[in-house]
Amino acid sequence: MKPLHLFATVLLSAVSLTGYGQDDQMASNAQQNIVTDQSLLNAIAPYNDDVRNDILTATQYPGVLANLAQIREQSSAGFQQVIQNYSQKKQGWFYEVSRYPDLMHRLATLPRKTSREAIDGMTANVDPAPELKEAAWKLYNNHHNDLVKVDNLNEQAASAFQSMIAQLDPEAQQAFKTLEEMPDVLSLLNDHSDLVSRLGERFKDNPADVQNDLATIHDKLEAQNKEELAAYQDELKQNPQAMQELSQASREYAAQGGYSYPAPTGDKVVNYGSPYSYWFGYPYWYGSPMWYPGLYGYGSGIYFGMGGYPMVYAMPSLGFSRWFFGGAYRYYPHLYRQYDHYYHTVAPRRYMYSPRTAFMGSAARHFNPSVGARSYLFDRGQSFRNAPRSVDAQSFRSMPRGNAFSAPSRSYGSFGGRTFNGGGGGFSRGGFSGGGFRGGRR
Repeated sequence: MKPLHLFATVLLSAVSLTGYGQDDQMASNAQQNIVTDQSLLNAIAPYNDDVRNDILTATQYPGVLANLAQIREQSSAGFQQVIQNYSQKKQGWFYEVSRYPDLMHRLATLPRKTSREAIDGMTANVDPAPELKEAAWKLYNNHHNDLVKVDNLNEQAASAFQSMIAQLDPEAQQAFKTLEEMPDVLSLLNDHSDLVSRLGERFKDNPADVQNDLATIHDKLEAQNKEELAAYQDELKQNPQAMQELSQASREYAAQGGYSYPAPTGDKVVNYGSPYSYWFGYPYWYGSPMWYPGLYGYGSGIYFGMGGYPMVYAMPSLGFSRWFFGGAYRYYPHLYRQYDHYYHTVAPRRYMYSPRTAFMGSAARHFNPSVGARSYLFDRGQSFRNAPRSVDAQSFRSMPRGNAFSAPSRSYGSFGGRTFNGGGGGFSRGGFSGGGFRGGRR
């Protein structure tokens, strides 16, 4: 059985770099509406030294990267063809099982009429999450033929990948093997081939200079993120009502995503588990790129320690920030006012409104739409595009305070360009509702 992806296990002090701040790193030139070689460096720099070196090695092989992108497109198209007629709930099963290719292959090749207990035992050895247990059994028992088709697609893609890198030197082979299990990184390289090629040429000519540049940016970003997080933690510490609402929002957001992962352990390490398959992609119904579903439950940047007391360990993620500023803020007035104060009073002294992190970028588009309308985001796994604008903050300021925030319809406004309603129903291509995904993960 393939081990869990240890590269996704990160120290909490670095979470704001690798898990939460990355989505806006390519926005360093947002005002000019362009993507530059420097913005690519800013996107790569947050990864640790080993991963950065693997990325730089991969830039030396633009032909391999192009072929990988072609295999991905073919595999993804085949995957969608298999699952397209299923409900979203059942599509979610295929996405879930595909995160664990060895398990998927075992399920596809098991003799028929294997017991439920045996299947449950297999999933428990991989990931105890109930989502995986349900998905594995349902696909094996009720949709085995299509499970076999998806497994065959994965086997074909993996075989083509191995054949392609077999001609490379050992260092390059290992680099690509590592990056295969980091779909966010490979997608970054695939989607910006011109920039990647130029970076590869520069690295070939001056390897030490490029490595030093990345190390310098990494250290600078790490220091800035620590400072930003410390200021954010201090703000919330002084406002217990806002902290209480952040706890409520965290639970609501995690419940709607369908994921609730264990709290970080005493040594402050979080394992985000296996990502979605590079060959098949992540579910289309996510409002923002979400290669590591474990991040969804921790999107608020808090976990619950001893006695259920909330602990802030990271800035909010891109997904949580879009959800909150997209309309959910109406039901958390103290937290909203705290974010308003942080953005307009605390952040400018340090960051001059720079949308450097996911949270600050989302806040800028919400609190300062004239700037946000010009902002661009680089979403891992998606093309560089004009970011959707959030609801104007004026709508909040004009609202009456107090109980007026508890509206029975719970309309959350826009979410990543889709309509978001929190009162029931579900999430389809046109909308997202609370109470779980319609035909989604639960």
